[in-house]
Amino acid sequence: MAAEESVDSIGVPNASDLLWWREGLNLDKATLTLIAFSKGSVVLNQFIYEFHYLKTLTPDDSSMMRLVSRIRDMYWLDGGHSAPKNTWITSRSLLETLTRLNINLHVHVTPYQVLDDRRPWIRRDEKAFTDLLKRLGAPLTRILHFDSGVTNLFTHFEVLEVFRQARVEPPAQPEAVPSEATQSTSSAPATSTSVLQETGNAKNAESEEN
Repeated sequence: MAAEESVDSIGVPNASDLLWWREGLNLDKATLTLIAFSKGSVVLNQFIYEFHYLKTLTPDDSSMMRLVSRIRDMYWLDGGHSAPKNTWITSRSLLETLTRLNINLHVHVTPYQVLDDRRPWIRRDEKAFTDLLKRLGAPLTRILHFDSGVTNLFTHFEVLEVFRQARVEPPAQPEAVPSEATQSTSSAPATSTSVLQETGNAKNAESEEN
């Protein structure tokens, strides 16, 4: 019965069911991670423009500043599109603003985008983007996946699976090594026993002499 009430007469879910994720959402307290794949990188590019606009032209916008301060990580997953420019931001002033925000930046690329000779501007702009951010001291990591040089569409989408596994699978826990405190504690009973034995032997010797 509950399942029937959650859809309308033509079988379309109700809006309240589609927006379940909004319950209890508070962006002022949430930690935000921005992730873009392929052409979605243009959205992250727009964020970079907005960061610069906010910092230079509207620094008194406290509500937006609070929101931006919640962003901890930005991920570019094999970003690229067919346009011959603006695939990656290369403006120094924009990247300086991005660096000052101290957001962790993660660039994941494959040969499909950065080794395609038919679109050399993607490789050029991505290199300019990452090199400049490194020189500016931004917290940046860059990973080239499937570096065999094969530029096929399969590896382009496979980076999503690699990224998902890296995010889901917990790192292996190292084996615990007993600390000095633990070792000394475990050896304490043996020491106490030997002291008691020596004390008992001394008393027996005294009684025999008497």
